[in-house]
Amino acid sequence: MTVRTDDGIRLWAVRTAGPGDPLVLCHGGPGLWDMFGDVAELLAGALPVIRWDQRGCGRSEPCDGPWTTARFVADLDAVRRHFGLERMALLGHSWGAQLALSYALARPERVSTLIYVSGTGIGPDRDWHPAYRAAFLARLGDHPERDARWRGVVRRGRAHR
Repeated sequence: MTVRTDDGIRLWAVRTAGPGDPLVLCHGGPGLWDMFGDVAELLAGALPVIRWDQRGCGRSEPCDGPWTTARFVADLDAVRRHFGLERMALLGHSWGAQLALSYALARPERVSTLIYVSGTGIGPDRDWHPAYRAAFLARLGDHPERDARWRGVVRRGRAHR
């Protein structure tokens, strides 16, 4: 299957069937390509899984870039739109984890779950922690002390309200 990006590049993508919200897999690299066939097979029937080859990789169209995080985020959004997804769960490995995180930070309303596997690093926490903390507290509502997640944070000594 081919996904067309807003700058005309063709990306390879495939979706397996299953109930519920889809899980979109972001491979490492950049420069590698789909490495999640076994993962998709393990999840077959449990949920829909979308695998795709990033720009210039594997079965996607060869191109000269651009090789920016913003461009890869736009490509991932093209995959989301192609499959008609309002929101998606993302699993990324290595560079794909960084891409999934970058996408979640750029378009949080489009991401239901983020699974960050052996990523390349998320930089100094002063760059991202304020947005993370605000989103976390917003999800807890008016009484975070009633939420098990908050109690776990407090127990580990990481609560700063």
